[in-house]
Amino acid sequence: MTIKTITLDNFRSKDHIQLELGARLTILIGENGAGKTSVLDGLSIGLGAILTYLPGVSGISFRKTDIKQDENQKAPYTRVRVETEDGLIWDRTERRDKSKSTTAQIPPSVGLQNLRKYLDKHILDPLNDSKSFELPMFSYYGVSRALLDVPLRRRGFPKVHARFEAMEGALVADSRFKSAFVWFYNKENEEQRKQRELKDFEFQLPELEAVRKAIVSVFPGISDPHIILNPLKFVVKKDRETLDIMQLSDGYKTLLSLVIDLAIRMALANPEIKNPLESEAVVLIDEMDLHLHPEWQRRVVGDLLRTFPKTQFLLTTHSPFIIEAVNNHLQRHHILDIPTKDKEIITIDPISPKDVKAYFIGEKKETPLLDKEIQLLDDKLIHPFNAIAKVYDRMRDLQWESKKP
Repeated sequence: MTIKTITLDNFRSKDHIQLELGARLTILIGENGAGKTSVLDGLSIGLGAILTYLPGVSGISFRKTDIKQDENQKAPYTRVRVETEDGLIWDRTERRDKSKSTTAQIPPSVGLQNLRKYLDKHILDPLNDSKSFELPMFSYYGVSRALLDVPLRRRGFPKVHARFEAMEGALVADSRFKSAFVWFYNKENEEQRKQRELKDFEFQLPELEAVRKAIVSVFPGISDPHIILNPLKFVVKKDRETLDIMQLSDGYKTLLSLVIDLAIRMALANPEIKNPLESEAVVLIDEMDLHLHPEWQRRVVGDLLRTFPKTQFLLTTHSPFIIEAVNNHLQRHHILDIPTKDKEIITIDPISPKDVKAYFIGEKKETPLLDKEIQLLDDKLIHPFNAIAKVYDRMRDLQWESKKP
């Protein structure tokens, strides 16, 4: 499932906002409080209708504070409307109250009927008939994702994991590393039992190996992720040293926890796929640059797109490093057929401009930031960086002027 358009009406500070999303990547930038996170939260509410309809999964819905308010007067309603690339449309509406006067001010809605028919046909009917189906993945990572909730003991760990567990808490933007830890622990035990049974200690559980590959793909300097006991720790090897994940920097923890959680959810959702990392997914990430060193900011989007090749990413950022890196991926697409021996250029993965959208989210309007002619991100994306450079240039001019005879 790929999201084509998200529309918000009377949602928080926005009267109306409608954004067409890139099939692979959408970047939202803007000043704090302009509404970037509101777009992510609104889409998570729209996708929450899917989770709520699936068995044993809890979705999310509106809060009363989501209805736009001006001068202590709430709007009659707020609405989130979602449209997919294949034409599926649904919306969710929260009313100010149940009065007839409020109802009269609310335009007709599409509702959830079409969505439920789609889920019946593609997921629930095949499930009930014991037929194979692919479970689409959705996940939201907020600014608290670096706060890892690592369990201290094994007591109470579940022994069995169901497919729909992949959706549990997926659209809650808070940290949720504990469930990923438990899954990794159980799968390691399952892999070891299978090795003894087969008398083959090279055997690797496919879904567990997929998660390991995801970690190594995004972190080339990290290897051998595994869990040790007494005390209970998730450890990795870095520079030939075994380190507890909690010993790593905030940048490592922030990105590593995201990659592990997403890869495990994919493995849970679609264990029969040869490479679960190729599952279709919609992933929302708030402040992509959170705690990341500038060098990582240059790599992170390309690493995620390469590691999760069928995932649609919607992210917010303030970082000119991320923005310029995406520019390089777009430009690499334009020169793909031009021979080069430049090693740095060769290592850049191409991104087709038709799969990317970028917007500057302002208080009053949303400005698309992809040039229609050259299909590169506009300089407006790094306007804060340019403004700083212009001040430096003016000071340098003053310095030069002062030295003139």
